[in-house]
Amino acid sequence: MGRGERSGPNMLFLASVPILVFLLLPSLIIIPMALTRSQLIQFPPAGISLHSFADYLSDPQWVHSTVLSFQVSVFAVVLGCLAGSAAAIGLHGRRFRGKGMVTGALLVPIIIPLVVLALGEYLLFAHLHMVGSWVAIGLVHSVLVTPYVFISVQTSLTAGLNPALIRSARSLGAHWPNVLRHVYWPAIRPGILSGAVLGFAVSFDEVVVAFFLQGPGMVTLPVRMFTAIQFELTPKIAASASLFILLATLSLIAQGLLASRRGAR
Repeated sequence: MGRGERSGPNMLFLASVPILVFLLLPSLIIIPMALTRSQLIQFPPAGISLHSFADYLSDPQWVHSTVLSFQVSVFAVVLGCLAGSAAAIGLHGRRFRGKGMVTGALLVPIIIPLVVLALGEYLLFAHLHMVGSWVAIGLVHSVLVTPYVFISVQTSLTAGLNPALIRSARSLGAHWPNVLRHVYWPAIRPGILSGAVLGFAVSFDEVVVAFFLQGPGMVTLPVRMFTAIQFELTPKIAASASLFILLATLSLIAQGLLASRRGAR
C-alpha cells in the first residue's frame, strides 16, 4: 500500500476525532459532576465524593422511579419483540398489494413526532381511565420498540433464512409451531436480541410519552430527572444520568458481541 493510499484513511480518522470529542464530551462531563462534594451540580467538581450516589440510592422516590423505568422497559420490550417478530415473519417472502403501506405503518412510530404520539395516546388512555398507569406507559413504549425489532428481525430473515428450508419442512409434514421453532427461530434469534437491546434503551430513555401519561407515584426516571433539573439541580441528577451512560455502554457492548458472534458464524 502506497503512502497516498494510507494517507486517506489517516486523514479521515483525524477529521473524525473532533466530531467524536464533541459528541462524547457532554456525556463524559456528567461523571465528574456526579462525584462532586457540593450539594449542587457544578463543573469542575468541588472535590471528589460519592455522596450523590448515596443520596440517589437512599431516596425512595428516585429508587422507585428507577425500578418503574426498568419495569416499563422490560414490559415494552417483551410486547415489542412479539409484535415486531410476528410482523417480520408474516411479511417475509410474501408479495401482495399494499405490502409497502403495511411496512410503512409499522415504521410510523419512528417517523411521527413523539409529542403528537403522546398527545394522541393521552386522549385515548384518558378515555379508558388508564392515565397514570405504568401499563399505559409500557403499551405506548412497546409501540416505539416494535419498529426497531421489526427492522432487526427482517434483516436477520433476509440474511440468514433459506426459503428452501421452509418449503422442505412443510413438504415433510412439519406443523407451523415446529417450523417456527426449528426453522425461523435460529434465523431470527440474533435479530430479536439486537432489537431488544436497542428497544430497551429507547424505552428506558423516553421522556415525552412518560411525561404525558404520568400519574401520582408513576413517574419514570427520565421524567423525574427533567423535573429535578427545573427545581432542584442536585448531584442526584448527575448520579442518575450516570446510570443512563452505563446502560448505553452496556447496550453498545452487547450489540458488538452479538455482531461479532454473527460474523464468526
